[in-house]
Amino acid sequence: MRKNIVLSLVFCMLFSLIISNLAYAEESYQSEFDKVNIGIIYEGNDKFNLKLKKRIEKEVLELLSDKYQVEFSEFRADDLAVHNIVMDKLLANQEIDVIITAGILGSYSAISRDNFSKAVIAPFIIDDDTVNFSIKEDKSGVENLNFITVNSFLKRDIKFFKRLTNFDKMTFITPKNLIMGNEKIVELLNQEAKENNIKVDYIYTNNSKKDIIKELDKVEVAYIFPLISEDKGSLLLAELNQRKIPTFTLADIMRYKEGFLAGYSHNKEINARARAAALNLELILAGEEAADLPIYIDKSDEEFVINMKVAHEIGFLPDWDILETAKLINQDNSVKEELTLQESIETALDNNLDLQAAEKDLDIAQDNLKQASNKRKPKFDLNTTYAQVDETRAGKGIASEQKLTGGLKLEQVLFSEDLNANIDIKGDLYKQSKVELKKKKLDLILDTINSYIQTLKVRADMRLQEENIQLIKDNLNIAKTKNEIGVSGPADIYRWESQQSVGLMNLSQAESQLRMVKDNLKRTLNLPLTEDIELTEIDQQNLFQELYKEFKIDNSWELENLSEKLVKESIQNSPEVESIDYLIKVKEREYQMKKRRYYLPQIGLSAQYDTYLEEWGIDGPSGADAHGEDEWSIGIQASFPLYDGGNKKVELSKVKKEIQQLKTTKKSLVDKLSQNLRNKLTVVNTEYRKNKYAKDAVDTAYKNLELVKDAYSKGLVSVAELLDAQSAVINAKRQEFVTKYNFLNSVAEVQRALGNFDIIDIN
Repeated sequence: MRKNIVLSLVFCMLFSLIISNLAYAEESYQSEFDKVNIGIIYEGNDKFNLKLKKRIEKEVLELLSDKYQVEFSEFRADDLAVHNIVMDKLLANQEIDVIITAGILGSYSAISRDNFSKAVIAPFIIDDDTVNFSIKEDKSGVENLNFITVNSFLKRDIKFFKRLTNFDKMTFITPKNLIMGNEKIVELLNQEAKENNIKVDYIYTNNSKKDIIKELDKVEVAYIFPLISEDKGSLLLAELNQRKIPTFTLADIMRYKEGFLAGYSHNKEINARARAAALNLELILAGEEAADLPIYIDKSDEEFVINMKVAHEIGFLPDWDILETAKLINQDNSVKEELTLQESIETALDNNLDLQAAEKDLDIAQDNLKQASNKRKPKFDLNTTYAQVDETRAGKGIASEQKLTGGLKLEQVLFSEDLNANIDIKGDLYKQSKVELKKKKLDLILDTINSYIQTLKVRADMRLQEENIQLIKDNLNIAKTKNEIGVSGPADIYRWESQQSVGLMNLSQAESQLRMVKDNLKRTLNLPLTEDIELTEIDQQNLFQELYKEFKIDNSWELENLSEKLVKESIQNSPEVESIDYLIKVKEREYQMKKRRYYLPQIGLSAQYDTYLEEWGIDGPSGADAHGEDEWSIGIQASFPLYDGGNKKVELSKVKKEIQQLKTTKKSLVDKLSQNLRNKLTVVNTEYRKNKYAKDAVDTAYKNLELVKDAYSKGLVSVAELLDAQSAVINAKRQEFVTKYNFLNSVAEVQRALGNFDIIDIN
């Protein structure tokens, strides 16, 4: 017992020693890093301002966490007064090493000061024209101040917005703090307004909601600044969109669910500003002077974004040249009918006018069959006769009288080969009409599938053209950078700009072709051409797995065995073959009927009954009536044509030749179906293998492109080599989706040849 207690105490002592050593090691490890406390001033808890703050913190941690023990002290300041108070406290706080203003208002508040006791970084100065002091040598020149900016930000926006909507007056909707805190912004806006021949007006979001809405009556187009609360921003956009007023934004175009019409996507620029701030912070901590650090970032080509949902809502559609260069968002959220492949087929079967006409043919064939069958039933005729000879017309041997008679006649066919044959023929023709209807349904389903897949193929090509343009833009930026640092001349820039123009031309052509194939699909579905539709992509992975199991062919022997099996199935299910079979049966029955005419008569039964209902003479006693005797008759008729000038023999020979002709046609059709199915199975197998290889080619082409692009940026390869690598990617991706859709088309062709589509029941 005592031994166990001693062992337990020893174990506890060792465990405590290990834990203390680990804690000491961790403390020693942390002590190897200098502690840096960064004061972050941000503006509001809305998505946009939180995005700015989080991006700054993320970049700082990624860059400095392996060298420093970084801590953030966050302070919120929504207006200039609060911001100045917070800035004063942070400047006086000895525990704060560096201050970063993670917002637009705070950045402008910072550069309005003239002395700093510690380093301050202001990353979000809109552009250099809004700075109150002169910039020399791309540096702030102010002790302990570094800011990040770009060239001509507002000028670019105003010029493009003017081009987009061609307005006469622009209303800037902004917090009063931002405008009043920097007179240079007002000067710049007024200057740009004058140069673009527009008027400028302001609505301040510090006002009440009621006053803001009242002021919207004077707005032609609205340019909305950031720093607006979520509730006021949503209210503003809802009102402006309802009034069909175009809206632009300086901030994030996706900020509010109501949606702006247009604006530049600043995601890349925000990331670049945050990265530049983190890099400059690293230099400051290394002993560099903030006043001597670079203030500019390379203004990457930000995408101009148009919200197509808002464009449709306000009834504004931009020009083609703008649509071709802009990024279009929320296109699928506009008023569209989204269709899957199965829904498209069902719509076609329900709406197609040719199919509706074929269904009427089937109804007529059914009526013809009923009409022929009804001739076997008895026929009854009921008749009455009333005659009167009055006194004025009586005389000369004609007695005056009144007579009312009635009769009933029955006719019944007992035997008629022509009638029996007609019923059999009409029955086969009805069945043949059903087969023809099935054939039309199968053809319509195949047409719908082909049209649907063709639309997906063109849409994929359009998206590939957009990707190609983006790759060209990226490479153009590399060429511009190389030119700026003197690695290459302007020739590369011109080459990529030329490629961009060609890419835009191809994109325009793809968009035009997409509209045409969509119209063709809508005609097949009998939908209005003015109705926009969006197609759901076919689930390639699941579909390919199922189809691959069905059409998996590893060698020529398997192909031959599968072909033999499916050829039999194809002939058995073929509506074309079945239709000819019914026509052959019709002609064989007609031949049998004409042959039996040589020895079979037509036999029928007839019966008639007549009665005198009333009969009396005028000279007779008043009210007296005398009934005549009732009459009736019954008989059987038989007819047999003895000679009709030799037509029987001619007609019999003619029908026999027609039967032989149909049988020859059937044999030819079976041979064609057999060869057609074998060819289509070969195509299915080929397209599947081509698609598999195309996927591998895409992966390889992308890897090659990354290597060549990296070498090009370092000046190791020429623009022609990078262009070849990019073309290889585009061609490989095009081959991938082309073989994918060709495979699906070829499978549909096989299913049509087999007379059945798994995707829908047509019986």
